[in-house]
Amino acid sequence: MNKQQVVCTSCPRRCAVDRAAGQLGLCGAPDHFRVARIAPHLWEEPPISGERGSGTVFFSGCSMRCVFCQNRPISREGRGEDLTDEALAERILALQEVGVHNINLVTPTHYARRLRGFLEKLRPRLRVPIVYNCGGYEDVDALRSLRGLVDIYLPDFKYISPELSKSYSGAGDYADVARAALSEMYDQVGGVCFDSDGMMTRGMIVRHLVLPGCRHDSMAVLRALAALLPVDGIRLSLMAQYTPDFAKDCPYQNLHRKLT
Repeated sequence: MNKQQVVCTSCPRRCAVDRAAGQLGLCGAPDHFRVARIAPHLWEEPPISGERGSGTVFFSGCSMRCVFCQNRPISREGRGEDLTDEALAERILALQEVGVHNINLVTPTHYARRLRGFLEKLRPRLRVPIVYNCGGYEDVDALRSLRGLVDIYLPDFKYISPELSKSYSGAGDYADVARAALSEMYDQVGGVCFDSDGMMTRGMIVRHLVLPGCRHDSMAVLRALAALLPVDGIRLSLMAQYTPDFAKDCPYQNLHRKLT
């Protein structure tokens, strides 16, 4: 395999490191799957969690640098268990047997290209939808490689302001990247679909976490989302549960308090 085939361009950072040779990009993730937690999760959005929970697979590493991140041991320090494709598939199938409503891939961005081959093999063995749960900072080409393999996209739409996205998440190009990514996601899965129990089987839920002192940017996010996608075709998760405890070491004083 030549160098062009192994350099990593799975996320918009395009670090171009050779993960197969042990090099690490900004995400800090190895070439193989590293997973921090695999378990049913009852506290995702209601049409995802239902009564039996969402079958979450929390990948270690992250391509963003949010100063208010609640999962730094996983996202920054890379804590987790190294798994072969076969071992991860067996753990996911065991989740399915417990009765979860879906398989929820959490922070999969830096594994997007690797996931294609993995999901092509796994999907015929699944009876539940696959959820791609991400921060919205996605490479469009990597997303296109997943066409037909993801049933539900659950992205964030964090910012419009380049100043905020650069300061708070180290990604000044976030808004433009997220717009393109969300458009591609909707193009793949279309409008929301639900089963007779109200559980989502296909479509998109877009999350936005309101940050203290950033109300105007939140309004700009909602206006941009309404202009970007058919509002009747998606669901919005507008979150007011910002927790300042995880941002105490950052220099932005507005992030040191809860929402008013």
